[in-house]
Amino acid sequence: MEEGYSIEPVKKRIFTFFDIFAIWLGAGISIAEFWAGALLTPALPLLNAILIIIAGHIIGNIIMALIAMEGSATGMPTMVVARGALGIKGSVLPSSLNYLQLIGWTAIMLIVGARAMERVFGCCYYGWIIFLGVIVTLWAFVNPGIWKKLEKVSALLLLLLSIWLLFVTLQKFSMEELLHYHATGDIGAMLALDLVIAMPLSWAPLIADYSRFSKSSRAASWGTFAGYFVSSTLFYIIGSMTNAAIGESDPIGIIASYGIGIPAMMIIVFSTATTTFMDVYSAAISFKNVRPGADARKQILLVGVLGIIIAMLLPMEKYESFLLLIGGAFVSLTAIMIADYFVVKKGYEAEELLKEGGKYWYSRGYNIRGMAIWLIGFLFYILLAMEGIMGYSIPYFSPAGYTLGSSIPTFVLVFLLYWGMCRKR
Repeated sequence: MEEGYSIEPVKKRIFTFFDIFAIWLGAGISIAEFWAGALLTPALPLLNAILIIIAGHIIGNIIMALIAMEGSATGMPTMVVARGALGIKGSVLPSSLNYLQLIGWTAIMLIVGARAMERVFGCCYYGWIIFLGVIVTLWAFVNPGIWKKLEKVSALLLLLLSIWLLFVTLQKFSMEELLHYHATGDIGAMLALDLVIAMPLSWAPLIADYSRFSKSSRAASWGTFAGYFVSSTLFYIIGSMTNAAIGESDPIGIIASYGIGIPAMMIIVFSTATTTFMDVYSAAISFKNVRPGADARKQILLVGVLGIIIAMLLPMEKYESFLLLIGGAFVSLTAIMIADYFVVKKGYEAEELLKEGGKYWYSRGYNIRGMAIWLIGFLFYILLAMEGIMGYSIPYFSPAGYTLGSSIPTFVLVFLLYWGMCRKR
C-alpha cells in the first residue's frame, strides 16, 4: 500500500477498532512503562500509586484519542495536521525535532531491550542490539496491510505474557505487605500524576500517523484510548508492585530475577518490536513533512541503521535527558493542536493542508502567533523540568515543577494562551 509512505490524505481506510487497539496495546507493553511505574513506589502507598496510574492514563489517553480523531478525520500524519495550527512552513521545526528525537528513542529502546536480553541470557549485548534493530526496521518497513496481521498476533501474545507476568509477581510477593509498607513520601500525588500523564503525551507526535488509516474517527479514538490504556496501565502497576516489594526500580533486573528465560525473552523481543517500529516509521513520515519528495522507505532504513549505530556507540545516559527536554516541545504542540482543531477552527479542510498560499498558509507559511505560543510553552516546560532532568535548580520554577510536575501546567497554560489569542483576534 503506497499510501503508507505518503503524507497525502489516505483514501483506502483499512484499520478497524481492533487494528488500532492492537497497535497501541503493543506500544504500551514496554520496559519504559515498567520503569516509570517503579518510580511511584515506595514513595507512595501502593493503592495510591495504582489510583494515580489509572487517573493519569484516563487523562493522558483522552488527549491521545483527540489527536487520533484529527488524524482519522483528515487522513494525514500528525506533523502534517500540525500545519493547521502552525502553518505549512511552521510545522517544519517540530517535524525536524520529532525526527531527531525518534532516532534517539529508537536507540534508547534498542539499548534497553539489549540490556534486558543480556541479563536474561548472560551474553551478546551488541549482538542483541543488531538483532532487535533488524526486527524493528523490518517491522516498520512493511506496509500497514501487513501491520494488521503482525500487530494482532503480537498484541495477543504480549497481553497473555503480561497477564502471566502479573500472576508471577503476585505469587512472589505478599499483597498484605505490599499494601501496608511505609511510604517514603519522596514525591507528591500531583507530581506522580504528571509522571503518568507524561507517558501518553510522549506519543502525541505519532498518533495520527496510524489513526489516519482508520475506517472511522470513533474506531480511531476508542482504539487508541483502550489499547494504550490496557497495556500501559498494566505495566505501570506491575512496575510499582515489584519496586514496592523488593526496592528494585530496574525492570531488567526484576525480570532476570524471576528466572523465566524464554517467556521473558518473548516479552522483551515483541515489546521492543511493537513499540520501537513506531519510532522508526514515524521518523520517516515526519521527514516527509520536511521534504515531501523524500523516499519514506529509504528513510525507514536510514533511521533503523542510525538507531543501531547510536545504540552501539553511545551510552544511553549521554543523551536521554536531552531527548526528554526535546519531548517537552510536544506537550506544548499537542495543546495547540487540540485547541486549534476542536475549539478554534472546529475541523480542517484536509487538501488545504497541502497547498502553498492556501487556507493554512498564514504569513509566508508561518502562523507567527501560534509559533510564539508554542515556544513560550516549550520554555515554560524546560524551566519547570530542568531540575528533575538536568539537575539545575531554577528559582520559583523548580519548586513549582516538583509540586505540580511540568506536563500538566504546560498543557493548561498553552491551551489557554492559544485559545485566548484566537478569541481576541
